[in-house]
Amino acid sequence: MTDYPIDDMLKDSGITNKDSQRNARIALFTAGIIQKTPDRANIACDKINRARETLTDQFRWHCNNGECRRIVGEVVALPLLLVEQHACSICQGNPSSSKLDLMADVAIAAGKRRIAVVGGTEKKEREIRRKSPQGMEWRFIDGSTVRDGRYYRAHRQWADIIIIWQSTPLDHRVSSHFDGKGDDRVITVRRRGIDCLANEIMRYCRTR
Repeated sequence: MTDYPIDDMLKDSGITNKDSQRNARIALFTAGIIQKTPDRANIACDKINRARETLTDQFRWHCNNGECRRIVGEVVALPLLLVEQHACSICQGNPSSSKLDLMADVAIAAGKRRIAVVGGTEKKEREIRRKSPQGMEWRFIDGSTVRDGRYYRAHRQWADIIIIWQSTPLDHRVSSHFDGKGDDRVITVRRRGIDCLANEIMRYCRTR
């Protein structure tokens, strides 16, 4: 029977933090997968899959992103296990995807499915459309091209939430069709990151 170093198995699984490795070892010892002592050096190769399944069942895996830790703590009452980002059960190495997933849950629960974004870039638009969960509807208004007022009115009438995305290409002659009109659907996002946009949408939905 071939053995494999337990430290290598844990690292291969994304468990590199020393405290996480210790907690994982104790869990495997308690489950009878590691024999005699949690500090044993090797594990039989035919037990590796069982070991990983045990750790998946007994812990909620999260990366060092604070939002992932908060989300995973709300999902189920299991001990948390700090892992590398690619092994995170929330973002799987892509924090903006997890933030959009959470934002969609909050927005749909609040009945706010239609989001009009004023400004941004084509790259951000493609990324949001690619990563956004089903159930959300998006319209992106080019902030650098001025159009007829009827075009902007149609988007205002359609939207549940209107985002003014500052720090992106945004002509005042475009944003003025949405901002400063006493419309409480309008949110100003002052930073260009997608996670910032998602945070502001969630804050709006939770306070309205």
